[in-house]
Amino acid sequence: MAIFVTTALYSTRSLLSAALVNAACLLLLFFCAPVTASQNQAEKVTINYCIDPDWMPYEAIQNGEHIGISADYLAIVSAKTGLNFKLIPTQSWSESLQLLQRGECSLSPMLNHSDDREQYLSFSDVYFRSPNVLVSMRREPFLQNMENIGNRSLAVPKGYRLIEHIQRYYPLTPVLLVENEAAGLKSVSEGKADLFVGSLYSVNRHVQQNDMYQLKVAGWLGLEDELRIGVIHKHQALLPLLNKALTAISEAEHIAIYQKWTRLQIKEVTNYHLVWQLGVVAGIIIMLLAAWNYRSRYFNLRLQEKNQQLEQTRRELESAVEKLEFLSNHDPLTHLYNRNHFDNTLCRVQQRKSSTDQCFSLVLVDIDFFKQINDNFGHSVGDDILRELANILRSTAREQDQVTRWGGEEFVIFCQHSTAAETQILCERIAAAIAAFSFSHNISLTCSFGIAEQQENEVLLHCFERADKALYKAKQAGRNRICLA
Repeated sequence: MAIFVTTALYSTRSLLSAALVNAACLLLLFFCAPVTASQNQAEKVTINYCIDPDWMPYEAIQNGEHIGISADYLAIVSAKTGLNFKLIPTQSWSESLQLLQRGECSLSPMLNHSDDREQYLSFSDVYFRSPNVLVSMRREPFLQNMENIGNRSLAVPKGYRLIEHIQRYYPLTPVLLVENEAAGLKSVSEGKADLFVGSLYSVNRHVQQNDMYQLKVAGWLGLEDELRIGVIHKHQALLPLLNKALTAISEAEHIAIYQKWTRLQIKEVTNYHLVWQLGVVAGIIIMLLAAWNYRSRYFNLRLQEKNQQLEQTRRELESAVEKLEFLSNHDPLTHLYNRNHFDNTLCRVQQRKSSTDQCFSLVLVDIDFFKQINDNFGHSVGDDILRELANILRSTAREQDQVTRWGGEEFVIFCQHSTAAETQILCERIAAAIAAFSFSHNISLTCSFGIAEQQENEVLLHCFERADKALYKAKQAGRNRICLA
């Protein structure tokens, strides 16, 4: 049975009433410290907070000031809540986590939820997402994901949530702990580690600033950063107020912050040292006349080679950006849309539907007994089956339908302008196409379908859950069936 868990970039409005929010604010006046005042302004609550001092573009400390994405969001939250935030400078992310554990910092504005951090922090709704990537030397092959790294060593910054994920799901992977992302990229460049795992946007920034073009993106981690505000348990009464402020941030404000800090740029390198050398040589050639003509031709050839290298580097960077843009919205195995794109689509459709009366339906598709295929024929054959089924779904679906690989052997079809009855006809057509297709190794394949039509005033998340229950009924009824919610 498919399990659906999603948190949109723009969370739904808090169910707390204004009275409860005000009550929470009153509690904060008793428990949050310190409180500052001026002669011309009313007293405001001041919250001490810590950040990662070296994690751009997300956040950093520069000349004692908090900069980056989290700084812009924190300024908006402060304006909307009336709370004052005071930065406690630290030298590393590990030190910031220690201050949070000891209660010397009350809040961190941008971090991931994890089981370890949940012991001393409570978390707000997700307000920013970003993908994580694998980085290797350019000469290494493209690995696509963690499943293909083999026994390669992996550099991970200390204190990052990624360590828990790798230890839980990939316990045999050799891990090299580094101080920060810059040190992790350097360890790959120097051959101390085979791969580095980190955020796409911060990796891009380090590569551009440090001219580390010997590195490349070698794959997609599959776990994306879901960044929130973390508050120590003592001050968790702040969360309703913070969530309300995050919900009130407009789409234009989100987009402005995103474009300000995460724009990918292609950096063209000019070798001024070589140009200076050529100028000196040209002067010598002029003075020595014809006797030095052959040297002029020699350096002209060298210059052409450098220009060709620079042009090749530019093309490779453009290709890398295109691959990253594709991977951010598509599954690397089947080339169908991925969860990230599906979540964004649901958000846009849900907002647009409030002003229209269009009908939508969701279909959950699950391959029957797929584990037996992997066990009997191996995972490479299983991957072939997934690609073949993805081609069937893509070719059979209608133009307005969106096909997504949800995970493993599960797929989602988002049917716009379609009732449940019309969607059932589509599922019957897909099931017939599957039955008629000759899969690899003569494998006989069937699928179970769960259908749900969005009801009046129903959020698409609840519609998805009903489709999931319908799929479960199809499985319980013997598989190879189509069930309506």
